[in-house]
Amino acid sequence: MKKIYFDFAATTPMRKEVLEAMKPYFQKKFGNPSSLHFFGQEALKAIDESREKIKNILNTDFLREIIFTSSATESNNLAIKGIIFYYYFLKKIKPHLIVSSIEHPSILEVISDLIDLGLIEVTYLKPEKDSLIDPQKVKDNIKENTILVTIHYVNSELGTIQKIPEISKLIQEVNQLRKEKIYFHTDAAQASLENLDVKNLGVDLMTLSSHKIYGPKGIALLYVKKGTPLLRIISGSQQEYSLRAGTEAVPLIVGFAKALELISQEKEQIRNHLKEIRGYFLNKTKELPEKILINTPLENSSLKFLNLYFPTKTSQELMLYLDSQGIAVSSGTACQSRANEPSYVVYDVYGKERSERSLRFSFGRETKKEEVDYLFNCLKKFI
Repeated sequence: MKKIYFDFAATTPMRKEVLEAMKPYFQKKFGNPSSLHFFGQEALKAIDESREKIKNILNTDFLREIIFTSSATESNNLAIKGIIFYYYFLKKIKPHLIVSSIEHPSILEVISDLIDLGLIEVTYLKPEKDSLIDPQKVKDNIKENTILVTIHYVNSELGTIQKIPEISKLIQEVNQLRKEKIYFHTDAAQASLENLDVKNLGVDLMTLSSHKIYGPKGIALLYVKKGTPLLRIISGSQQEYSLRAGTEAVPLIVGFAKALELISQEKEQIRNHLKEIRGYFLNKTKELPEKILINTPLENSSLKFLNLYFPTKTSQELMLYLDSQGIAVSSGTACQSRANEPSYVVYDVYGKERSERSLRFSFGRETKKEEVDYLFNCLKKFI
């Protein structure tokens, strides 16, 4: 049976160049970066070089603005809890937070926990019909105690690219008239093919993940602009500038930096390939015996996403059938798929019925037209 993968938004296979860069740090250069001897210094140098590489790609001002974590989930936890804890426990302010209703669970569940603890007030912003968060509504919902705005960069189910620079500009205008600054965080785990220049985006905090960009699992980062107040949520020694205790995963950090370097260098090449594949895929939908509706806003979305509505089949029916044919797809984020629930993102934009009959297809640098052909041959038989 063929094995075909249309779920690159969930994770990506690690590139061989990344694996080769990592190999020495598993055995030959195995030192603890905190050790003072040669083995430790060799490992620390690898971390410093990786951090420098990422600093240049993201256009940050300081090395200490790059904080390595174990996952995008941990980065999102550190960004949100770190600021909330600072203001609630040290500044004695109950913070107000603005967030979209279509964030990744690693944002929404953190906020839910903080609500349950009575630590925050929250305003949830619903997406417009084009699945965008209206920047003006962000500004309109700012309160005297608003401390944090968190809006994702690229939606993990529809692929919508949010107006991060525009939102940032409005927040900065408000900040000029305030004593307490409003900080802006974006989860950019799905945004590797977009502009990641933090100055252009105008963010104070940004999450990036390695396994979404052909790097290893178990490593991610949080960009923390100098002057952003965070309390650490993992205590111990002084690693990661005292913001994230624990011995650094040197091989994973090296692999992450290499993966980010490669995708930055090949961004246009990959984008062109994805544009061709997505266009080919869209043309093939016309061959199906029923009219397929497109949930993804094609004019304003990441090229690796295509979320489709199938009127006569449920998401579960489609996924089980395609899996039996060796084709991997999803109905939404990998973190939610085991819950067997309809996509809450599609639900918020298009309603309940559509959310129960939609699938997310996501493409990668390896996706071939022949694989798309095989998929549609299977869909024709099933539908």
